[in-house]
Amino acid sequence: MGANQYYQSNISTLESEKMLLERKLKNYRLVRLIVFVLTLIGGYLAFGHLVMFASVLFVSIFLFLVIVAKYSDLKIESEIVKTKIQLNQFEINALNGNFSDFHSGEKYANPKHPFSSDLDLFKKNGVFAFLNRTTSELGEKRLVSMLLDGNENAKEVSNTIEILSKNIVWAIHFRAVALINSRENGKSKLLTSLPFHSFKTSSWMKIAKLLIPIIAFCSLILFNLDLISSGLFSLLILLTLVPSSIELKNTNAISNELSVVEERLKIFKDQMNSLNELSLLKKEEFVWIEVMLGAKPAEIKHEIDLLLKILNRFNTRNNLLLGMAFNCFLGWDIYQRIALEKWAQKNKGQVDIWENGLAKIEAIVSIAFVRYNHPETIYAKDSNNHSMSMKGMVHPLLAHAKSIENDFQLDASKQFMILTGPNMAGKSTYLRAVACAVMFANAGFPIFASEFSCPNVQLYTSMRTSDDLSENSSYFFAELSRLRMIMDAVESDQHVFVLLDEILKGTNSKDKEEGSYLFMEKMQRLGAKGIIATHDLSLCLLESKNEAFFTGHFDSIIKGNELTFDYKLKKGICQNMNASFLLKKMKLTD
Repeated sequence: MGANQYYQSNISTLESEKMLLERKLKNYRLVRLIVFVLTLIGGYLAFGHLVMFASVLFVSIFLFLVIVAKYSDLKIESEIVKTKIQLNQFEINALNGNFSDFHSGEKYANPKHPFSSDLDLFKKNGVFAFLNRTTSELGEKRLVSMLLDGNENAKEVSNTIEILSKNIVWAIHFRAVALINSRENGKSKLLTSLPFHSFKTSSWMKIAKLLIPIIAFCSLILFNLDLISSGLFSLLILLTLVPSSIELKNTNAISNELSVVEERLKIFKDQMNSLNELSLLKKEEFVWIEVMLGAKPAEIKHEIDLLLKILNRFNTRNNLLLGMAFNCFLGWDIYQRIALEKWAQKNKGQVDIWENGLAKIEAIVSIAFVRYNHPETIYAKDSNNHSMSMKGMVHPLLAHAKSIENDFQLDASKQFMILTGPNMAGKSTYLRAVACAVMFANAGFPIFASEFSCPNVQLYTSMRTSDDLSENSSYFFAELSRLRMIMDAVESDQHVFVLLDEILKGTNSKDKEEGSYLFMEKMQRLGAKGIIATHDLSLCLLESKNEAFFTGHFDSIIKGNELTFDYKLKKGICQNMNASFLLKKMKLTD
């Protein structure tokens, strides 16, 4: 079953589940109303009979709480099903070339980065939106980092993507539970934002924790036995409130700090539960989960559950009457503060590992969807002889449209392709397709090609100098600065792979021709490799003078008054240019 067919089938199944859950919710609302009405009737009939009235009240409250709890569970289940339907539809849209449902990451755009601004990574319906299914800002940042910086353990990332792409039902659920909590609770802070230093308690608080219930309950007993006066009893009860009153400001601040991570705690709990279920399927395949998180998901879930319980107990004190009663007889605030300190001492060194591990898993889950949606993709093979081979390559954003496949190859003796061709023939798209393949390989992501082998290289591009610099001198300086950055990388003995598109546009033709020629000679001499696209056919003379250069071209086909393109890379130098034809066709010349 293909990806599109699977998602359509899944939506159909989930729609049936949604209808069933909606009927159940309706029934529970009706039952809740009936219980309420029966409680009023029973209370009225039993009024005046204390035992019967108390029994009716107890049974009614018990039934009501059971119904409310069940209704709440069904409500969450219904929201999960609705979210899964939405996520399946998002994937269908993506398969049809619409990635607008996913964050584009525009805030990560950086024109000074070695390649990101030239590849349309961070824009609406761009490459990042094509990849991104993360549900948290930290997960999104991790995916950005993988793309821009690559992964040292790219092979491990590839293996994990492959495993998760075979568990796509689980992956949809993993995303759904996080999205539900995010929508319901609003923006939350990361667990690493918790002020662990403020969770410390004084030794006197630990003594007070023991003394408060002893004093309170003993006072109550002695008062009921008429062994102490009401005045002394009141004094002793007020005394039990002193410790919590002294720490009230700090306790309120801590309670507020916990509240702002509540959403994150719920997401952690649900996703750790999902990861635990996944790891139990085939334990040996999912050791990577524990490696990334620094612990077993079940162990982390247990610790998160403990912190959520502490948070809920802090919330209980927000009721004034309950707060006073609990602090009088149980030293409630002090008890929670000590429990929180104990939790912090055990886990504060692990929270950062948990957060970053979950973020990495989010990023990998994103790419698992891409792999599932495009089973024709492959993973990079290592190249030990410094050669590079790409066959059947397409740009990721054009994969849905059955775009024209092309190849690129550098053997050990070749370093640069000089690419020529007329306007709109496909040169820039080809350069970006090659760049995406290298970028994905460095990250360990699946590549849109039938074959790909490449050594570990650093990608640099100069394809789109900032176009807000209108003066020629400023534009030219910006371009020179870009080329200087690339040359710095080459001169520092990095393994650099360079993609250049019509460099030195900001100067006259003669300067451009001589400058480009000398620049490319130096790049080759220093060991760089790559592709330069140009309209200057004179640059192709490098092929006849140095075997490290070779030529390739895209062509246009002019038949009568029609201009067409086949978008296929060919060997040699382009002989047909179309600028004059286009000018005439658009009636810009006679």
